[in-house]
Amino acid sequence: MTVSTTTNRASYSGNGSTDAFAYGFKIFADADLTVIIRSSAGVETTKTLTTHYTVSGAGTDSGGNVTFTSGNIPASGETVVILRKLTLTQGTDYVANDPFPAESHEDALDRLTMITQQLDEAVGRSLKVSQTNVIATSEFTTSASDRANKLLSFDGSGDLTVTEGKVDTVTASVSAVSAGGSPTASATYTASSGALALAFGLVTGNTGATGNSAGLQMTFSNSTSDADPGAGKVALNNGTLGSVSEIYIDDADDNGTAISTFIATFDDVSNVTARGIIHIEKEGTASTFAIYKVSGAVTAASGYSKVPVTHLASNGTFSNLDGIRVDFSYSGNDGAGSLTDVVSDTSPELGGDLDVLARDIVSSSNRDIDLAPHGTGKVVVKGNDNPGTIVLNCENNSHGQTIKANNHLAGVTNVLTLPTGGDQSLVGTAGATFTGVVAATTFEPSADTSSGDNAAIGYTSAEGLILTGQGSSTDVTIKNDADATVASIATGTTIFTMNDDVGVSGRAVGHVTTDNDGSFDLAVGNDFKCTTAGGLTLTFTNAAAGQSGNIMFVNGGNHTIAAHADVAISAASLTAISATGTYHLAYYCSAASGSNSILVSASAALT
Repeated sequence: MTVSTTTNRASYSGNGSTDAFAYGFKIFADADLTVIIRSSAGVETTKTLTTHYTVSGAGTDSGGNVTFTSGNIPASGETVVILRKLTLTQGTDYVANDPFPAESHEDALDRLTMITQQLDEAVGRSLKVSQTNVIATSEFTTSASDRANKLLSFDGSGDLTVTEGKVDTVTASVSAVSAGGSPTASATYTASSGALALAFGLVTGNTGATGNSAGLQMTFSNSTSDADPGAGKVALNNGTLGSVSEIYIDDADDNGTAISTFIATFDDVSNVTARGIIHIEKEGTASTFAIYKVSGAVTAASGYSKVPVTHLASNGTFSNLDGIRVDFSYSGNDGAGSLTDVVSDTSPELGGDLDVLARDIVSSSNRDIDLAPHGTGKVVVKGNDNPGTIVLNCENNSHGQTIKANNHLAGVTNVLTLPTGGDQSLVGTAGATFTGVVAATTFEPSADTSSGDNAAIGYTSAEGLILTGQGSSTDVTIKNDADATVASIATGTTIFTMNDDVGVSGRAVGHVTTDNDGSFDLAVGNDFKCTTAGGLTLTFTNAAAGQSGNIMFVNGGNHTIAAHADVAISAASLTAISATGTYHLAYYCSAASGSNSILVSASAALT
């Protein structure tokens, strides 16, 4: 072959998933490749054949693949470099008087060409002067000891040499610059002596050193115990800033100054909501802070004070022994008056929640208290631990009626619209009375036995009045004024049961049940239609003495009809209805069961 390309390396970026990387040049053996991984920090690691990777395509002109083994796949940020590095040897041996080994000779030439490319690639990564420049002396004549701890450099002729490359002496000078001038700075390095001279010109002024931040200078303790945190220290009763409810402050600050008397004043203000604000900030890091309001009385303990607080805001975290600044500001006292004293502002606005505690909002001189939301706004009674509730008390505030929302699990969102017209009365579940027109689709009793299949009285324009039950044995029960059951429907059935005789003042229209197998269940009806597609035996089940009815019987194809032992029908009638045609059968039950207990007669064919 010929060596038609100068390429002898390939480079790729790893992604943590790709394990195979191609090389597009010829090698003679797997060991002719060197694989290097360069980390994102620039650290290079030469990998080991078979341990970290395998090679395919040796001896192939077009190259092959380097495939990394499991656990050694290059990660994102890593660079894969594949180099051809042949051993710098000549292994071809010619035997005298043998035929000329053209193939072996060509391989030897290819190997030498590849070694030349290999050397050229290495030279290409070295520092060189241009072709028009000459370095007269490219060798060091100085000994190793003379070169130690020195820098490679060029002398005045541009030839290689070494210099000290270190600073042995540093001097600095400061001069004053008159007020209003600009500060100056300069540096001079003398290579022969290794001396560095620094010169600064500073603007004069009256600015002094920065003092400590305002507030109590304290040290943070990460202890959460109710105990003295230690001299000059502050501790919190919870490691999470947002969950702190008490602060423990030593009786002295970092300077040993007694502060317990000052801490005791934190609760002096009569404002029961917030007696004051405590601001704790990390020294030198304003972004690390915690703000609390004093929510109760300060308690003096042995060597420290306990301050009850409520979290307002915080950011970052404090570490043990952090220097901190503790600020305190008082809240204003509670006013002695009420909202009636606010007269200068006809529409005052609240900047936060209005907490009336145990107080009432009252009116005088029979005045109304109006809640007037704007536009589509609503008056909303929010829930907290319990659903939103409105209680309407009697004039003595000794009795009341409650309007209460469903709980969260009910998932109910609806609208209750009060009835129109004259005065209406809605009273409790015991003897409820509805006066006027009730514009509702469904009433659901509270004693429903199954969610999803509610007991209800409903109405639709298509079905009219609807009774839906879910009793344990009876869905619907109709009773008379003596509380005696008149009719009922058993749970899970469609059977309507009358408990006494049925009086019909007009024409009675019976229900016709379709039953095509000839087995008539008298529990589901008295009248039937039967269209047979084959031979069958007339059979009656669940019969009751005295029960009677009619059967429209259709024989579609000369199907043989037989009769059960309980059925009394003439042989002539069986022969007749075994022919194709439509017939009227009438039956009467003389007994619930037994031979010939069901009497059946048949008409001649109707068609």
